[in-house]
Amino acid sequence: MGLHIHVLNDVKEFFEGLSQDAAAKIYAHLQLFQENHTEGLVIKSLKGKIKELIVKQYRIVFFTISNTGYIVDAFRKQSRKTPKRIIERAEEIYRVISGI
Repeated sequence: MGLHIHVLNDVKEFFEGLSQDAAAKIYAHLQLFQENHTEGLVIKSLKGKIKELIVKQYRIVFFTISNTGYIVDAFRKQSRKTPKRIIERAEEIYRVISGI
């Protein structure tokens, strides 16, 4: 059984603004992630439970709680490091959802 994926609305809007080709690549990677076929995916740990899925120049920020993956941010990579504000926002969402 795979993960249930929950994508925040602003992330959905980001995906909708991408080219059809870029969006298709991201959705293909998310499908593999959902089905737990992670061996071909590039996933980087950012801080604690916060991770990012790397799809070409795009970064998909997420965390998992039990069998649900929460896609909380997405952006086009423009610098070497993921912006601190993105990680902090993801941590705050994690705290709210997990009840910590």
